[in-house]
Amino acid sequence: MNQVYLFLSNLNLNDKYVVVATSGGPDSMFLLNLLVNLKESLNLKIVVAHVHHNHRKESDEEAIKLKEFCLQNNLIFEMKKIEKYPNNKFSEEFAREFRYNYFDEILKKYKTDILFTAHHADDLAETILMRITRGSSIKGYAGFSKISKDRGYKIIRPLIYITKKEIEDYMNKNKIWYAVDISNESDIHTRNRYRKYILPKLKEENSKVSDKFIEFNEKLLLVDEYIKKQARINYIDIVNNNTIDIIKFNELDKIIKIYILEEYTRNFYKKKITELNYKHINLIIDMLETKKNSSINLPNNTKGVLEYNKFKIVEIKQNSPYNYTFYDKIKLPCGGKIEIDNSSQLTSNYVIHLNSKDIKLPFHVRSRKDGDKITVKNMSGTKKVNDIFIDSKISKEQRDTYPIVTDDDDNIIWIPGIKKSNFDRKKDKKYDIILKYIKEENNG
Repeated sequence: MNQVYLFLSNLNLNDKYVVVATSGGPDSMFLLNLLVNLKESLNLKIVVAHVHHNHRKESDEEAIKLKEFCLQNNLIFEMKKIEKYPNNKFSEEFAREFRYNYFDEILKKYKTDILFTAHHADDLAETILMRITRGSSIKGYAGFSKISKDRGYKIIRPLIYITKKEIEDYMNKNKIWYAVDISNESDIHTRNRYRKYILPKLKEENSKVSDKFIEFNEKLLLVDEYIKKQARINYIDIVNNNTIDIIKFNELDKIIKIYILEEYTRNFYKKKITELNYKHINLIIDMLETKKNSSINLPNNTKGVLEYNKFKIVEIKQNSPYNYTFYDKIKLPCGGKIEIDNSSQLTSNYVIHLNSKDIKLPFHVRSRKDGDKITVKNMSGTKKVNDIFIDSKISKEQRDTYPIVTDDDDNIIWIPGIKKSNFDRKKDKKYDIILKYIKEENNG
């Protein structure tokens, strides 16, 4: 208990609003009672945030008793009720998201960044054991931090130093009211099975095993922070425009590679990151070490693509073939446009000079087709369009939508920005049409 008091006294909470997530159960009521006892010495303004889960008949009475406790101790009481669950079925995942969204609201209302939760030493041990069983990152294996900033504010867990038994013994000895949720005894929930069967066995082996889990937690978090710091330095140099430079990447130690890919995938997948696991990370690392152009299927209809020493994750899109007729200008499906501009003075592959007598109008712009070939200017014979794309380092995704300009007989006249055909006329030769390709930024 002394560790808890020392931890709280070092937080510098003087004259601040603090929000306490309070279910009414023994853990949160122990925390609330503790903060009430320290209210004057720490000069706290306590806001009790309670979510009425609306799935047990006792919930109404528990909310009333919690409100009475707050009135007796001059605490601010805030409550929000879950009126309906998706498909009218209780969901722990939905309830958790609802709770934290509500806590967000209360923190903003009282203009504070401090949320207290009642996670204790047994919660930490259970979390670590479950993550070891399921698999996780180094930080994940550590369980959770005493103070975290996952949602833009500080989530503080001062009870991490004490066990569930110590909490219940204190509450019963001092006859402090708390609610009992019998669903916490059900073996349906994974955590309950760890709580009832696995953790007690470990405590039989070592009565102080909770201290060992705390030590394990602290060491892993230190290791995680150090590796993360090193990875951030390399991340800035290696990742640019959501693309990884694999030449530089492959020079790194594997643990740094793992952290860079975890950060990269977090930025890409956002909330869906849980669907990507350690197996995927290792498969990506193995692929990048080959340095061969290739791809790998990933969760959520995405894939990792390695091309020309660059790697990125992209959404898998069904690119429908297109074929549009145009006379003076056209906006392209992949971005940018092609237009007739007879005043253009450019001579690059972004313009082509044509004689209307050599071709059959109107113009068409289309996506590539199997077997496409072009008679490249200043070359004898034809060359496959796909080979030109490869030579020009056009990614597979871009190839499917890259514009190809033909005449009405489907003769390929021009691959805008890449190659001109022998239909192109030099400036000193006769021509009456100039086509110009305007490539918009970030488009194919």
